Amino acid sequence: MDKHVICFNGGSSSIKVAVKKVDGSSVESVVDFNCQGLGTPDGYIDVKVDGKKEVLQMAMEDHKSALHAITEIISEKFPDLNIVAAGHRCVHGGPVVTDSMLIDGPDGKITGYLHEYSALAPLHNPANLQIVLAALADPVFGKVPNTAIFDTQFHARMPKYAKYYGVPKSWIDDYDIMRYGFHGASYSYITRRFAELNKLTDEENNLVIAHLGNGCSMAKVSGGIGSDTTMGTTPLEGLVMGTRSGDVDPGILELMAKNLDTNVEEIVRILNKESGLYGLYGRGIKEMHFIREAAVNGDSEAELVIDIAAYRTAKYFCSFLGTMKNPKGVVFTGGIGENEGYFRSKVFGFMQLFDWKIDEAANATRSKECVIAESAAFPDLKAWVIPTDEEKVFALEAMRFAE
Repeated sequence: MDKHVICFNGGSSSIKVAVKKVDGSSVESVVDFNCQGLGTPDGYIDVKVDGKKEVLQMAMEDHKSALHAITEIISEKFPDLNIVAAGHRCVHGGPVVTDSMLIDGPDGKITGYLHEYSALAPLHNPANLQIVLAALADPVFGKVPNTAIFDTQFHARMPKYAKYYGVPKSWIDDYDIMRYGFHGASYSYITRRFAELNKLTDEENNLVIAHLGNGCSMAKVSGGIGSDTTMGTTPLEGLVMGTRSGDVDPGILELMAKNLDTNVEEIVRILNKESGLYGLYGRGIKEMHFIREAAVNGDSEAELVIDIAAYRTAKYFCSFLGTMKNPKGVVFTGGIGENEGYFRSKVFGFMQLFDWKIDEAANATRSKECVIAESAAFPDLKAWVIPTDEEKVFALEAMRFAE
């Protein structure tokens, strides 16, 4: 009988649920559920099978009722599923979580970690906790092993010289203020896939990955291990993102709190919710493809916004590559990284030391594994697009613990 793993990835008012058939290292999609509008009268569930989507309108009070609705749909429409494990995408595991962990009940260590480190990921951990509790209480999902896969675990072996900030040591010791990094499942998948494509051993697997979407980060991978990253204690640091500022002078917080007659909490909210592409472009748009369309049509303000984001990306590529021995490549992934050739060209243009020769036909493709550029200055260095598959990581990790 086929074995199926259910993967949970959600936020405060939404849950994405994917059912995967797992056979050894092979993972195939079976059905995807996208629950939106939790806690509102306008809720709905998208059910997607073989590229065909059905929209089911239904009010869902909370995560528990959404998961119950999914179990009813599975019972009615997919009665032959043999669900043997569940995998949960969790964001912040703090300094203690270094690997995926079997969820040990509603009052166990995992729920404790999600609660304890909610202050470090306030937009994510509380929602992760609610989904875990809902799954454990569900008559279907609660009967199988549930595994937590943390975004931060990929970066757990980062050296201390990259992990620690120049802050008082007591902040590190007493309050866990250090670099953690995120998008770990994506980096785990890309690291393994890059090694497969290039026939590299773990020791040879040196690359820099740019995961670019609404949330953006980059990772330096040395010997197959995450050794630096752009996001920090929270997901606010680093690149220019959809609504997040990325790197800013910390002095701005106090300065703008005074200028706007408000508190630091409100300034941090603005940096999280009203900055990045959304704030720079100033037209209520955070999506790169809309800004790119405007730039191509002659909007100089849109062009500048893209330049700002691309230059920041290029700076991190150069800094990570410059501190790495024998880098084998750079990889673009995520919604922007996989689909926006115009943005990728901008990034290459700012990395002048490397003298990138772009394959224009390859760079114009979308969501396809391919080499898009080669460095004339460093002949062994190539730039790739590799579409990510975080859910494959969730499924394989959940099956590992189920077995």
